[in-house]
Amino acid sequence: MRAFSTLLIAAALALSGKLLSKIKAIYYIDRLIYILIAHAALVKRTDDPQIQLCMDDLTDANAQLAIVKDAVDTFDRSKGYSGALNIHDEEQVLEARLKTAGTSCCAVSAVASTADADAFLDVVDTMVPLVQGALTSIVTKKPEFDAIFLATTIVKTDIKNLNNQANQLLDNCLFDVTPPSHTAIATTHVAAIKSAFATAKTAYGIP
Repeated sequence: MRAFSTLLIAAALALSGKLLSKIKAIYYIDRLIYILIAHAALVKRTDDPQIQLCMDDLTDANAQLAIVKDAVDTFDRSKGYSGALNIHDEEQVLEARLKTAGTSCCAVSAVASTADADAFLDVVDTMVPLVQGALTSIVTKKPEFDAIFLATTIVKTDIKNLNNQANQLLDNCLFDVTPPSHTAIATTHVAAIKSAFATAKTAYGIP
């Protein structure tokens, strides 16, 4: 009888474990759906599929900018060379996303309507403080990178590569999409991003 009771308890525990796993899976799936819906709601939709793709790619770059900043903010010399490489890996993802955004934004074949320009420049407006924040963190952490052999060299290369990708996007595509009514806003955003890169390049002795 005791053996039978033990079997019942074991079976009940196994079933409860499976049930708990299913409940956890449902919970995480539900959270993922919620996050995806919330993320989509933050990005205004446009009637032009080319502009929408450009905006979506810029939004992906914005998300990676925040990840890069967090990686830099938590870095110190105790993380060593491997810690610097981890930041470099995140920068590589950001660089790829900026390149993708440049490709999609440069593919827009017509000047945006007023409504689409509002939506498009809202995404760029979000990008400005993210770029400024990430580069400010990189400048602030320079003594930590300097303390690790070759780490500063990696950071300098990353800054130059990101600056090149940003310039291709901003100089070659942004103004082609922007209607005259929004040129002043676009110019302000571009100037702010270029200024942030200039400050970082000066701090790291990049010509």
